[in-house]
Amino acid sequence: MRGQQLIDELRARETHIRQLEYERLQLIHEIHQQGIAKEMGAYSTASLLRDTVRITLADARRRVADANALFGSTTLTGQPIEAQLPVAAQALAAGVISRDHVQVVRTTIDTLPAEHHAEVEQLLVDEAEHFDPVKLSKLATRTRAHLQPEQVVLDEQAARKRMEFSMIEDIDGMIMLRGRLSPECAEVLKAALSPLAKPAGKDDDRSAARRWAEALIELAHRMLNSDTLPQDGGRRPHLAITISYEQLRDQIGLGRGDFSAMITPQTIRQIACDADITPIVLNSEGQPLDVGREQRLVTQHIRAALIARDKGCSFPGCDRPPEWTDAHHIIPWIEDGITSVELMTLLCRFHHTIIHEQDWEIVMRDGFPYYIPPVWVDPQRKAVRNTMHHVDMLTGT
Repeated sequence: MRGQQLIDELRARETHIRQLEYERLQLIHEIHQQGIAKEMGAYSTASLLRDTVRITLADARRRVADANALFGSTTLTGQPIEAQLPVAAQALAAGVISRDHVQVVRTTIDTLPAEHHAEVEQLLVDEAEHFDPVKLSKLATRTRAHLQPEQVVLDEQAARKRMEFSMIEDIDGMIMLRGRLSPECAEVLKAALSPLAKPAGKDDDRSAARRWAEALIELAHRMLNSDTLPQDGGRRPHLAITISYEQLRDQIGLGRGDFSAMITPQTIRQIACDADITPIVLNSEGQPLDVGREQRLVTQHIRAALIARDKGCSFPGCDRPPEWTDAHHIIPWIEDGITSVELMTLLCRFHHTIIHEQDWEIVMRDGFPYYIPPVWVDPQRKAVRNTMHHVDMLTGT
């Protein structure tokens, strides 16, 4: 198959999958109505689904809610409840809409008075034939605002009660963020992240999603360094990583964070550039024998001098301000690098990572940091300096 044939086949398969989804929800509805979960000793239909087909409990609960909305349910006293979404049920059975569309319709109907249910359901199902679930959700929001303008403001308090956030470890060790925010709170978060998520120059090829993710971490770093957070366990919040000196020096093995994250020595060396270090002496069984005094590697005076000299990230072409930078040891601290203005420079988190992961070299010339690029950037490896913060270098003044 080629061209349009492939597209037609894809559409046919998608329609078939949606029809199977309808049949699956029918089965779930019947299991729920017959009380099979109780017969099999499960706490609920959702927990039975979780254990039977190995899905998350949250997904199982959504499936049960969708099934009840499409096909009806019963009260605790055995009174029947009519199907809430008969039009959506027909559309899903025909494969015209997806289960994600159904969830948008269901959650919207749940927030409206009964007299609007039929009208809004028909409207959203009709529009679902033309829009993906995200766009349909935006249309649903505008529809609610039109029907209940006075309720939009009141809903913010209810929305805050429904807010949630979780971090789930994936099979490859990555952490998936999952949650939802009220519209107002989402605006606050976007306002804080937006300036941190901008591209770091014309050569920044990160995707928008990656820039927003790194902006979130940058925001957390700034809060940890601000001394404004409440104390946790008797001290200000901090990042703690345990690794042996030999592993850190030789860049082998893995360190462990307080929350069990496994972190490479290369990343720990980057963190150690501008951090509080707490040496802990362990015996052969890994039991602590002595805890050294926490010492600040970069003092306020040294950082002030670095800001006066570099005026921001010193990586060539970067215009990030000092507030967005770490103090980087040109000679790594673990390799007996000295904490001094002459052997340190400011780097934004994006370029700090590049320096630790790629073959860039930093040399000091006339008291300023110069960068020697890898061969694949410049075969001649000509040392260059950042001129973005230094007008005098461009004007001669």
